[in-house]
Amino acid sequence: MIRTRKSRAVAALVAGALVIAACGGDDDSGDDAETEEPADDGGDDGGDEPADDGGDEPADDGGDEPADDGGDDGDDGGDDGEGDDSGDGDTGGDDTDDGEGDMADDMMAPVRGGVLTYLLEAESDTWDIPGANCAVACITVMRQVMDPLTIINDQNEVEPFLLESFEVNDDFTEYTLTMREGITFHDGTPADGAALQRNLVEMASGLLQGQVLMDLVNGVDSIELVDDMSVKLTFGRPYATFLYAIAERTGWLFAPSYWDNPERAGALAVGTGPFMMTEWVRGERTSLEANPNYWRTGADGEPLPYLDGIEFRPVPDDSARLATMQGGDADGTHDDTGENLEYWRTEWEGNLLEPAPDKEAGYLMFNAGKPPFDNPDMRRALALCTDRTEYQAFRAPENTIINGPFAEGALGYIDDPGFPQFDPDAGNALLDEIGRPDEIIYGTTNTPATQLTAELFVDMWGTNCGLNVTTDVFDQSELITKALTGDFQVFAWRNHGQNNPGLEYVWWHSRHTEGLALNFGRIIDEEIDSLMDQIQATTDQAEIDALAQQINQRFASEVYNLWLVSAEWEIPYASNVHGVGVVTLPSGGVAEPTIAGRTWLHEAWKES
Repeated sequence: MIRTRKSRAVAALVAGALVIAACGGDDDSGDDAETEEPADDGGDDGGDEPADDGGDEPADDGGDEPADDGGDDGDDGGDDGEGDDSGDGDTGGDDTDDGEGDMADDMMAPVRGGVLTYLLEAESDTWDIPGANCAVACITVMRQVMDPLTIINDQNEVEPFLLESFEVNDDFTEYTLTMREGITFHDGTPADGAALQRNLVEMASGLLQGQVLMDLVNGVDSIELVDDMSVKLTFGRPYATFLYAIAERTGWLFAPSYWDNPERAGALAVGTGPFMMTEWVRGERTSLEANPNYWRTGADGEPLPYLDGIEFRPVPDDSARLATMQGGDADGTHDDTGENLEYWRTEWEGNLLEPAPDKEAGYLMFNAGKPPFDNPDMRRALALCTDRTEYQAFRAPENTIINGPFAEGALGYIDDPGFPQFDPDAGNALLDEIGRPDEIIYGTTNTPATQLTAELFVDMWGTNCGLNVTTDVFDQSELITKALTGDFQVFAWRNHGQNNPGLEYVWWHSRHTEGLALNFGRIIDEEIDSLMDQIQATTDQAEIDALAQQINQRFASEVYNLWLVSAEWEIPYASNVHGVGVVTLPSGGVAEPTIAGRTWLHEAWKES
C-alpha cells in the first residue's frame, strides 16, 4: 500500500473523529523500548539480536531483542519471532498524491541491474545460526541469502516454500517434510532430503536452536531420512507451532559444505536464496551478489533476482542512519527509533513499507532469577514508581503505551489485564514494607539513545521512590550475551509480536531458564508453563486466544516485565526503489512483507 503524508494525515483525522465520537481514546502512540534487541530509546532490537541491536533469538520470528527506548532502545530480541508488518508502499509521496501510486507501481516493469545499499542497526557476530545471536539486522541479511523451509503468507498462514509439502499427524508430534525438486545451493550441490536431514540435525545440536527442537523424542535420531527428498521428525510432546518455527532461523537451509567447514563461525553463509554472500568485512559491510541459478520467478514470470547485488552496512547510530538516508547515500534501512519515526512518517520523500498489524512489545525486562527482582513485590514496586507517560513523552512519542505482550487485535490481547499503573505513593508504601535494595543496576548499551533512556529511569526512580540506581554500560554486541547468561538485573528489551502466541514458548517456559537461557527473564511459573503447553497442543484460534489472555493476566499480576510501549518499525527506502517486501509464493499468493523490522529484498529493483 502507498502511504503518503497526505494519506497519513487523513487517517489521523479520521482516527481523531472516531476517538471524539467515542469520548475516549487509547494511550497514544509511542514506541518502544531485539530484540530481534534492547529497546531503543525512541527506538530500538531488542530482538535481533545481540549483535543486532536487539538481540535475537534462536527461535523464530518472535525473537527477542532488547528494546529501544522510545522505540529504539533495543534491538532485537528474539526470533523470531517476534510478529509484525506488510506491503510495498510509497509513503513519502507528495502531499497531493491521490492514492494512485499503488496502481502506477504495479504497472511498472521491473528493471534489472544495480546494487542496493541497505543500512542495518547493528552488526552480526556470525552466520552460524545454531548457536548465533541472530537478531533483526542478522535476520534481514539472512532472509536474502537463505530460503526458509516454510513461509508465512499475508494471511498469517504457513505455506511450504523450499518444501514441496508437509504432513502432520493429529496430535502434532510427527512431521514429514518433502523438498522441492531441482533446487541447488549456491555451491551447486542439491538441496535434497539428505541436505535437509543434515541441516535439522545441526540445528537441533546447537546451543540455541537446539532449544527450539529440544522435544525430539530420541534426540537427533528422531530426524529420519524417509527417501531422497523427505525427512520425518518425531517429537515427544505436541508441537503445533513447528511449521511456524521453520519459517525463519530454524528453517534456513544451509549447504552441507557450510556445515563441513571447520571455520564456519567466521565463514560466509551458503544457502539457496536469491543472493549469494560474497564478502563480510565486520563493522563495514556484508556484500551479496545475485544467484544466477535461483529457483523462483517474480510476479512477472521472469527469473529472480532483479538486482545485481546488495550491500548491507551496519550503522548502529540512529542519527547517522537517518542522515545517510537523507543524503541519498543509501537506498533503504529499518528504524524503530522514537526520535526518527516522526520524520519518516511526515517528512520522508521516499517510500515506506506498510507496517504489519502485530507489533513487538517494548519493555523493561527483569531478571526474576536473582535479587532484587526475584521478589515479585520488588518488581511491582518499581512498576508503581514508573511514570510510563513521561517515558513515552520524552523517549517514544510515536508509540502507544501497552499493558501486556500482545498488540491490540492480536491473539491474547486484553485492554486491561491488571498491570500496575503509576502510583508513587503505593510504590513507596510497598518499598517501606519490603525494604529498598542497596542498589538497582540498570543495564544499557552505549548508544546515545539508550543512555538517554537510562538517565530518565535513573532520575525517575530516584525522584519518585528514593531508589539508588546505577548503570552498567556496555557495547551493543554484549547485550544478547548478557541476556543469555543472566548477567543483568533490568534493562530495556524488545520482543514478541509474532502473530502466534505459541512461538513465545522458548521465551516464557521454565524449561528454557537454564544455562544459555532463551527465557532471558528466568521466569519460572507453573501456570504459564501449563498454558504454554496447552497452546502447543492446538491450532484452534479461539482456544489459543483464551489461553494467551490468561498468560497476559499472569504477566500482569506477577509483573515479570515492566511493559512500556509498542515497538513501532518503519522500513524507509528511496523513491526509485520498488518491490521491497515482495515475495511471490509458489502457491500464487504473497508472503507477509515485514515483521518486527525485517523484510524481504528478493524482488526488489531500482529504476535506472
